[in-house]
Amino acid sequence: MTEHLPQEDRKKSTTLSVVGQSTDEYKSRGLFAYFRDSYREFKKVVWPSREDATKMTMFVIIFVAVLSAFIYLVDTAISWLFFDVLLKKG
Repeated sequence: MTEHLPQEDRKKSTTLSVVGQSTDEYKSRGLFAYFRDSYREFKKVVWPSREDATKMTMFVIIFVAVLSAFIYLVDTAISWLFFDVLLKKG
């Protein structure tokens, strides 16, 4: 949402953070308010079940292994093409 403020009011307005409160408001409310609000937001997070987390972790590990093997094969093929075929070395 865009605010339409007069030119002089735009200069006075502060940058809004993600939670919608200005940095000046947090400065005046203190560090305790910041951590309290952060904790409230943390409680709203929906965490995956252990089974879902395990499945996602295994997917990432397998994906990284496959991608690493692919990059290794492409690198080996390019090295072979460059050194053995084009430069006739090795």
